Amino acid sequence: MTDVEITAPVEQFFSAETREALAEASRRLAERLQAHTEALLAMTGEDQTALYEQNAALEELVESWNDAVFEHTGTAPLLLDDDVQEEDDEEVEQDQVISVVSRFDLRVVDLDALLEAGRAAQERHPAELDESAEAEPVDSAEQAIYEISREVGEAWFELPGIEMVAGARAYVVPEQPFEPLDADAEDVVTELIAPNGVATHAETWA
Repeated sequence: MTDVEITAPVEQFFSAETREALAEASRRLAERLQAHTEALLAMTGEDQTALYEQNAALEELVESWNDAVFEHTGTAPLLLDDDVQEEDDEEVEQDQVISVVSRFDLRVVDLDALLEAGRAAQERHPAELDESAEAEPVDSAEQAIYEISREVGEAWFELPGIEMVAGARAYVVPEQPFEPLDADAEDVVTELIAPNGVATHAETWA
């Protein structure tokens, strides 16, 4: 049994009001516990609804009594919130996560053709901008590839003026310890690595 650390001044506890409230909460809990026990002893297991109702009524009074103890002493004899947290953790662990990591190295063989395709893609699929912002000019190979990819997805094999040097993609089932991808990281490049886990499938191009 672990108590919650007192963080407020002792003077705010052990008042006449909190003493009276705790006494009342304890009386109601004792009565409910006795009634709960008698109800359970009389059950045969056929009426599950009545059982759940009895449990819910007792749980509510236990929480009220726990709160009354905290209000009077600054400590909580029952760490009820920990049970909820453990259930949440178990639910998270049951989620299935697949990480797909890829890299493509591309050689520019016709920059003019690539820029023309990038500008056309930007016109057909303009980015959402603020009122004061302007679209980035397509005057570099990387900007052109970015604009084309925004419109059609991963078009590594069909980019005008581009020759693929090599490409690879891996499908990984993460294992603990698992650090999820931080899409808001300042340095996104450091996030583009395969997580700890088992690679189930892999593809390569050259």
